[in-house]
Amino acid sequence: MSQWVLPETQDGSARQETVVRTGPSGLLLGHGRTSPITIRLFRPNPTRLLLAVPDYVTWLLAFRCISLGAHLSIVANERRRWQGLANAVVQCGGTVDFLDPDDALPSQGRPYRPSLVIDDAAGFDGTTIPLGPWQAVMMTADASHSGAIHLLRSCDMALASPCDSKTTDNLRRAYALNPRQLRLTNNLEANEVALCMPRRVNRVSIPPTPTEYSLLFGPR
Repeated sequence: MSQWVLPETQDGSARQETVVRTGPSGLLLGHGRTSPITIRLFRPNPTRLLLAVPDYVTWLLAFRCISLGAHLSIVANERRRWQGLANAVVQCGGTVDFLDPDDALPSQGRPYRPSLVIDDAAGFDGTTIPLGPWQAVMMTADASHSGAIHLLRSCDMALASPCDSKTTDNLRRAYALNPRQLRLTNNLEANEVALCMPRRVNRVSIPPTPTEYSLLFGPR
């Protein structure tokens, strides 16, 4: 792909002009209503994250994991979709591997060298693969599908956008969300996602920094 066109802000300014300030710890997702929102993706216990979001969000989060020292393993049937991300990772001094569904994965990460696996392949189930300490898997999925409830329940958290009625109902059933929490998934802006986990929802704005935009989504 030659160029990505990202959502615009409410005042019409281009997304690459937006500045994201880092949060206090962990992996920065973006901004909530009052403060930055981060997650501890790499921990002594493995983490599973379901992504039902636009591709640029997946790329952005994976790229930010590289800034934490992570090694990236991409399991994908269509590698061309991920080649731009892989090129940016290598350009910035990170490491990345493309793997087939039956290839051996890294068995674990380390505090200074975590392991991130992206699951974007048919015939590969990120909910059942064995994971070790300081290792995480991001699974791309359709959260509106009837089988998504099992996937959601098998994950520590999920990011979803947009949230139609089927997606919202699956999130409710998987994470025991109440009506007040579900309202946070309604009418998401083009640059917003819902961060969902058991009995908790946050509405997060996820813009790239100017540098991230240039490296990941600018002209090739």
